[in-house]
Amino acid sequence: MSVVIRRVKTALQQEYRKAGGIRIQDALVQAHANLGELKDDCLARIDLSLGLISEMTQSSSRQPSSAELRKLHLEVNEMLACCAAVELPGFEEALYAVGRLFGVLISTDARVDGALTPAVNLLRLVRRGSVSPEDLKTLVIGIDQCALRIRGQSQCVSTG
Repeated sequence: MSVVIRRVKTALQQEYRKAGGIRIQDALVQAHANLGELKDDCLARIDLSLGLISEMTQSSSRQPSSAELRKLHLEVNEMLACCAAVELPGFEEALYAVGRLFGVLISTDARVDGALTPAVNLLRLVRRGSVSPEDLKTLVIGIDQCALRIRGQSQCVSTG
């Protein structure tokens, strides 16, 4: 008894073996140019989101609700999406740190007066390019420490 093995090529295999197309390097150059076209719109969106976050957190005596914290977190995610088209040194790191802080605040019932003010001020300073890489690293560590303290306080209250 003989075994017949047939290899069927998928449409994708047939398509990518055809002559033509563009080189990877050329595709990357075109993609970078396309992102460059989005730069102004992305900077405007970042500034709009930053203004909204600043407005929502300007009163350190008023604690944002869970719904407001989720809105703040969404605005941070919007700004992170825009970072693909713009080069703002350190801005992504600052956004990730602030996003982690918002995430902790969303997941706990603990609220600390003034916890958001330094985080929002950091975003503003980094957006302007006013923070050195060394200072940014220190400030991000500080925001992460704040998030850890809030999480720790919440766990102490819930167990205790």
